[in-house]
Amino acid sequence: MKILVVSHGDIAKGFCETAKKFFGASEIYYANVDLETGVKGLVEDVEKYLEDWKDEQVVICSDLKGGSANQTIANYISRPNTFVISGTNLSLILQLMLAQEVTTDSLHMMIEESKNDIVLVNDILANTSLDEDDE
Repeated sequence: MKILVVSHGDIAKGFCETAKKFFGASEIYYANVDLETGVKGLVEDVEKYLEDWKDEQVVICSDLKGGSANQTIANYISRPNTFVISGTNLSLILQLMLAQEVTTDSLHMMIEESKNDIVLVNDILANTSLDEDDE
């Protein structure tokens, strides 16, 4: 399975470099919309990856639901064995890295788990100090 992260600017590149350097990822790639090449550059990069990967399973993760990167890659859901996810975070990417293959059900589970990692830490710390006061 291949993971392709797409974004505006260098967000996708940052996710990929982090996944590779800190977690040893090897099957993660990126493409982006930038000011110089715009959406056209994103399409060219994505097309090249998909051509190279032939029939392999691909999960494409975008940064922002409704953004130009996501709207552009949404067209690839017609490609067999391809999934498109928006609003990605590092938690989701790490889960994908651990999977050999994914299904719609497993992706739904991963997305739910990654949503749980988005929290207001102030609340967690406030609850922890309240719990310690009770002892």
